[in-house]
Amino acid sequence: MELMVNDDPAMVGDVNIYMNDLADPQLAEIEIMIAEPKSRGKGLGKESVLMMMGYAVQNFRIHVFRAKIGASNGLSLSLFQKLGFKETSYSEIFKEVTLELAVMEQKQEELQQLLGSVVTHA
Repeated sequence: MELMVNDDPAMVGDVNIYMNDLADPQLAEIEIMIAEPKSRGKGLGKESVLMMMGYAVQNFRIHVFRAKIGASNGLSLSLFQKLGFKETSYSEIFKEVTLELAVMEQKQEELQQLLGSVVTHA
């Protein structure tokens, strides 16, 4: 999903999910990038991650989300921790933190409510 602000045709970043765990097809890795510095710190990352998670839960029955974030990326680590993700491992080789969030009933309802309030454009 590409991120744009106020129908501005310039893309500010993207959010992606990858369902590539053959042992668990309901596990998805999620990532976000706000590439445009002037668009950071405005809540776009949080809103986009939550929308993508809601979409994945509703359409693909995802039950666990995983995020791999560079240890030096404090803003991204903070964002995912505020969303309820918990650290599950650390890779010394890649200097990367792995966080996960299990989608329990309460979180699933929260994500579905969020999707119900999203304005989509055709």
